[in-house]
Parts: sequence; structure tokens; C-alpha cells
Amino acid sequence: MSRKSELASAVATIKAKRNGAVPRVGQVELTDKTLYLNVAIKGQAGTVSIVDVNTKREVGITNIDGNKLNAGRDYIIDSIRVLRGAGSATLKNETWDNTNINSNKLFDGAFLNAELRIKQDGNVLIDMPMTDLTGDTTNFFRSISTSPLIRSNLEFEIEIEYPKGVSVSATADANVRFEFRVHQAKR
Repeated sequence: MSRKSELASAVATIKAKRNGAVPRVGQVELTDKTLYLNVAIKGQAGTVSIVDVNTKREVGITNIDGNKLNAGRDYIIDSIRVLRGAGSATLKNETWDNTNINSNKLFDGAFLNAELRIKQDGNVLIDMPMTDLTGDTTNFFRSISTSPLIRSNLEFEIEIEYPKGVSVSATADANVRFEFRVHQAKR
């Protein structure tokens, strides 16, 4: 199946699901899932891979295991949000602040001026500034209208690119949590 037809199927399935139809395309079954990834950003600068081959699933840190999805399990990204940590020294004990979730003044300036990218197989699936993921005060998840598809058995990357010459403060604990609402397509 070509990428174009995969995306068409994904979009059609999401629309059918929203209208109360059965979330299936042929033999593909869809499940709602939230992927999460907690990241210590203290002192970060340049381009930082936050998901790579060494990423290991660990409850309380991430439910992403490596940078390849298991065979037959593709993810269609529906929406993304970024939560700010309250300042714990460890990611496992962090309290994720969702009361002021989209108050940009609470995030580090270098982080707010950075960009989030998700790439796979030479394609950029998502490329947006952090402020696009933190600026809405009424809808905590930022909808992704293109419904990008992360395919199984292919490496993917999630990275943060900071502006040249700036870095996140190295003096205070700065933790963020990325949450991706996805539709998991199982074959």
C-alpha cells in the first residue's frame, strides 16, 4: 500500500470513527492510545533526539520502546500536548502541571523558541514550534489535521531543535512531558 493510500485510509477511518462507525479498515483494527515521553531539558541546546534506538519503555518515563514500532502496529497521530514539570529532580517523581498547562511564561524561553520534529523514512511528519503546542488556553491537546502515520518496522525520530546560540537554563530542573494521542492500527 502506498503512503498516499495509507493516509487516505487513515483519514477515512478517523472520520468514520468520529461519526460513530466501526473503527476498521479491511483487516485493520484501531485502538485509541496515548504515547507519552518525559524529558529532562535542563541545559539542552542544538538538536536533541528525544527518541532513538536506546529509548526504553519504563513506566513513569515513557511507553515508547525504541525507535521502531512492532510489526503490524502503526500509529496515526491525532493530537499533541506538552506539560511542564513542577521542578522535581527526577522524571519518575515529577508532578505534571496541567492547571497552567498553556501558560507560556512558565516554560523556559529557549524551549518555547525550539521546534518539535517527527521524521520517518526521509519524510518530516510533524515540524512545528513549541509555542504551537503550548499556546492554546482552551484546548489542551493541539489537533494535528494531517493525521501523520508512523509506520511499523521503520525507524522514526522525535527531536527538539533549539535556536542557535541559546540553551535551556542549566541551573534549574526543567522537565517536560510530551503526550501524543494516537490511533494504533493493528493488523
